[in-house]
Amino acid sequence: MSVSVHARVGETQDVVERRILQPNLGKMFFKPRDRDTPAAERERQREEREQPFHAVKTFFPADTKEGIYWKSALANQLSNENGWKVHVFYLGGRSVLEAYRREGQGLNEFEVRALLAANRGASSWKRVSSEGGGVNGIGYDYELEDGSMRAKQQGNWLMIFSTRLDTYVVEQQKVAKELRDRETEKLKLEQQSKAPESVMGF
Repeated sequence: MSVSVHARVGETQDVVERRILQPNLGKMFFKPRDRDTPAAERERQREEREQPFHAVKTFFPADTKEGIYWKSALANQLSNENGWKVHVFYLGGRSVLEAYRREGQGLNEFEVRALLAANRGASSWKRVSSEGGGVNGIGYDYELEDGSMRAKQQGNWLMIFSTRLDTYVVEQQKVAKELRDRETEKLKLEQQSKAPESVMGF
């Protein structure tokens, strides 16, 4: 596998696409047209739920854009079965989260290391213990020593993303929780005020 063709967090969309969309190597990913059946729609929804960014995508900034690509795992041969489905989220024209799903084979530790190495810059990755954090926001297993990026492995997926995006997600989750808590408290007060009338006559 040639790691140099993968996207790198922080790059502009045109640089990402110039790297991935090389002849005999990568292409834009489009949903096949013959899959517009109820069974295909259920499968698509199941696949979306399995995406490690699915639950947090609603907390991304409103102007975040997503590009989906296919990159072959075979050098100089565009294979539709053996490769990578890559979701890249752009903010302000730059990549802020890249999610790589290995297709055709399982994601192995050497591919994980190679992708992390391609995204480390001058820093080094450190493993984060489950007790030491990494559970809020997007969630992460790895963090760069300089604190600029985080990464999470989940099954055949590896996500690499900016810490700024993760911090933004955490803040938006807090706002959403406060709104839910206020709504819950308001509902309880309404129920409390209506309870005497509701049970009158028993």
